[in-house]
Amino acid sequence: MDEGDENDSFERTDVAPTLQPQLRLYRRLLLSRHDLDEAKATVEELLASRIPLPRSDRPSALLMALTTALVVSYARPFVNSRGQSATAEKAIPGSLLRVLSSKAREMHDLLLEIRNQEIAHSNADILEIYLKLHQDGHTAILRVSRSPFLSKELHAIHGMIQKLEGEIERRCAELRTVLPLGDWI
Repeated sequence: MDEGDENDSFERTDVAPTLQPQLRLYRRLLLSRHDLDEAKATVEELLASRIPLPRSDRPSALLMALTTALVVSYARPFVNSRGQSATAEKAIPGSLLRVLSSKAREMHDLLLEIRNQEIAHSNADILEIYLKLHQDGHTAILRVSRSPFLSKELHAIHGMIQKLEGEIERRCAELRTVLPLGDWI
């Protein structure tokens, strides 16, 4: 924090209507950077913790929770949020994905698919569900197709996030050349 920042008030300065689209984009990029930082921290935690992948049993609840957190935080910037926001764009521009290789883009698409089909929505069509009904209840076998990422995949996701963060920072730097500096906006 700069010395002068301690006395700054948090009153917003109005931004010219012609600059509102740039301001909305800047805010979305900032929010997206935060989400990607969360995803990157989750990847780093998964790699550091080395939670074992069981060969025949289900993965631990902690491993699945961290996998879910990774997918959700990574996907958040790319999924149009509900409703209208006067503050920020609904999603970051798809053009940011140009920094990804075709293989990284496939991983990106997989992460969004996992988010959409298995995490955000329980898609019964992709799950294996076997039921045996009894007078007093049921016996069920449920096989979820989602599985934790392997170390190699986690490293690839980490690299993708770093590239995306670099592109977000580049775009933010461009926007700072046209937006007012030194004021709360």
